[in-house]
Amino acid sequence: MPRMQATCQTRGRSAVSCCIRQAAAAIAAQLNTGGSGKGKGFGDGAGGRKLTVDVPVLESGAAASVQLAQELIAALPKQLAKQFTVVSCADSGAAAPSSGGGAPVLGLQQALSGGDLGGCLLIAAPSSGQLDSVMRLLAYWRGPGAVVLNADWSAEKVPVEQVAFIKSFEAVYCFLPLMVKVLFIGQDGAVFKYCTSGNPSSTPWRIFGKEGNKLQPIGRMSQRPSNADLEAVFYNAYAANNPLNKGIKSITGIFNGGKK
Repeated sequence: MPRMQATCQTRGRSAVSCCIRQAAAAIAAQLNTGGSGKGKGFGDGAGGRKLTVDVPVLESGAAASVQLAQELIAALPKQLAKQFTVVSCADSGAAAPSSGGGAPVLGLQQALSGGDLGGCLLIAAPSSGQLDSVMRLLAYWRGPGAVVLNADWSAEKVPVEQVAFIKSFEAVYCFLPLMVKVLFIGQDGAVFKYCTSGNPSSTPWRIFGKEGNKLQPIGRMSQRPSNADLEAVFYNAYAANNPLNKGIKSITGIFNGGKK
């Protein structure tokens, strides 16, 4: 099974900063233009667009997630950035302090008990166990945009009654380093999606495999690839580039070329 990596160690801080800028551009493109008009509030909620972004981090933990959220908001256009509140999904549920005049920060439970919540939300690193709480939060939320950052949930692994909620989000940015085992050999790569305009569903998910020190495209899909999809893509790429297979094809070609 592919091992998704939340951390980005290969290129360090510069790689993460690049991802933050790209994710901010993708968010701004949708919230400033209205995008496809999909992703309205779930259930009885009257909220606006619901977006997801996945950005690699250098450190794990609640404080790191809130810091990443603040950096993402700071990279947005100023008029849009000032509309955001960070919702921290730390297990304690307590609010993390905002630093340097950043966006206000609420704990998930504080946000739930705070009555009608307007403005834009950036929900930082919610887990699958917090999915019900996020559903309740967005049921009465009234803002123009809610962005979920680095959600640890999947429509493949939740009860059927929660699948529609997860699928109501539009993925506008994802750079997710991963490792897939092919014939017991670990293959590094990444899943990438970057929607800069238009309907996010028309932007493909691109799959990259690492060759030497570079990521090379090995596949693309119209929907977020599942673990099984990734295993198949990496296996096919490995088989196509295997020197033994290339040698067999070459020999077969020689013999076939001699047939009359």
